[in-house]
Amino acid sequence: MSTAAASNAPSPERQAALEQYEAGMKFFAQQKFEKAKAYLEKVRQSSAADLAERARIHLAICNQRLEGAGPQPRSAEEHYNFAVVQMNQANYELAEEHLQRAIKLDGKTAHLEYALATLHALRNEAEAALEHLHAAITQDRRYRLIARNDEDFKLLADDPRFTEELYPEQA
Repeated sequence: MSTAAASNAPSPERQAALEQYEAGMKFFAQQKFEKAKAYLEKVRQSSAADLAERARIHLAICNQRLEGAGPQPRSAEEHYNFAVVQMNQANYELAEEHLQRAIKLDGKTAHLEYALATLHALRNEAEAALEHLHAAITQDRRYRLIARNDEDFKLLADDPRFTEELYPEQA
């Protein structure tokens, strides 16, 4: 190895910090904040200033998420309820994630399909909203009446497919 190559190689301490940082970020991306913290704390204490600063920022986010986390939803109904709260706060991605978890636990039940329909309607995703609304109504016709008065579907009000779904007797 040449002298130039040796001087460009990271020090063993920096290499260890980099590996710890990568492991921490892997858990961070998976939202496993407690595990991420253990790795990021080691990086924060290292002499690799740039990595230590990044680790400090991500540690703060981990702590914030863990403090506000509270009990995690476990059942399909808990995921559904959590998703509804998230939808009301316009946290649509998180809401969809929890609705999908509820479906994995409980199957594609009418109320979960209806919740997905409203979620997609709120995001102005007409195709997906109509698909889930149709599935909800197919499983439970009461959702046709509920949707007629649901403000979450106001962006679809002028779509003829939406009108046909809600008022089939007029078609």
